[in-house]
Amino acid sequence: MWNINVIARATSAGRTYWQYDFRIELPDGTPYRERRKARGATSEAAARQVGMRRLQEVLRQGPKAKRKPETDMPTVAEFAKEWLELCTAERQRPATLENKHFALKKHILPILGATRLDAVDDRAIARFKRERQGVAAATVNNSLKFIGAMLRCAKEQGHRVQVPSLKRLPEEHEARWYTSAEYLKLIRSAETYGPTELVLVLLAGDAGLRAGEISALRWEDIDFINRILTVKRNLVRKHEGPPKGKRERKIPISGRLDAALRALHRRAEYPRVFTLPDGRDVASSVLRGWFAKIATYAEVPCHGLHALRHSFGSRLMLSGAGAQVVMELLGHTHLRTTQIYVHAEADHRRSAIDRMMLLDES
Repeated sequence: MWNINVIARATSAGRTYWQYDFRIELPDGTPYRERRKARGATSEAAARQVGMRRLQEVLRQGPKAKRKPETDMPTVAEFAKEWLELCTAERQRPATLENKHFALKKHILPILGATRLDAVDDRAIARFKRERQGVAAATVNNSLKFIGAMLRCAKEQGHRVQVPSLKRLPEEHEARWYTSAEYLKLIRSAETYGPTELVLVLLAGDAGLRAGEISALRWEDIDFINRILTVKRNLVRKHEGPPKGKRERKIPISGRLDAALRALHRRAEYPRVFTLPDGRDVASSVLRGWFAKIATYAEVPCHGLHALRHSFGSRLMLSGAGAQVVMELLGHTHLRTTQIYVHAEADHRRSAIDRMMLLDES
């Protein structure tokens, strides 16, 4: 029998670290206890995993089992498995774990997988960037972020590695959004397809939902009596979890969205608002495909569903809603994030100047 405990400790500087403590009986019947710092662990679950690995090591090799010598430095591919296990033990969001899996499989491991951790230097990173030419800068930068996180984790685990310079590539940050006139064209275009397409456009443009929140929406989340929609969940790469920010939010339903939802509800067969004919969940990529055909027919640029969320925030602000209200309806934690979603149309800029001049003349 064995038992393992995890304890949070504090250093003299006030920093917290984790310690594991286990008692076991060795194969020869000798009782053995070990209490050590869980190196590299940043959470209780991760510390328990470190302690569990050490316990199994002692059972296999005895109490004097030592860490592998540095001649056995793992490759990026070998350590990536351990890194993902630690990330899972820390109970990171399923969507975050899926992004890490995807970045490793698609971008990082094909280039750096066979490279030893201590050989991931500036030259290796330069080679990675060179071989990822043609890939979107945001995608490359996301991979660089994960490479840095993996190397820092390896260092915390006791491997003698250095984190090289991970200078990000310049990204284009020009926000894409739809003017009020373009939004009305999208609504009229969606109406020609049917209630499903109309609800899709209105959930993004009249309620500000993200694509994953639209995919995850259930009929039980909609209060038709009080005309309130509650955003409770997010669906990303087949994993359902809480919305971004891990907070629910309630959004009043506009009149046209209410009518469209009621029309679609009359035909509903499954718990989710959007499903495939066989009842399976609709992925965000499928919703984007539906929106692309709507935008094409409307003869407006296909900026994507998220551009409608930008339009939602802009129209709210221009209609006189306060910044705090817009922030809460968009589900943001910080006002500076909300400011990214607020754009002014040319007519509104002109009317603002006109109002200022009238005020001066009065």
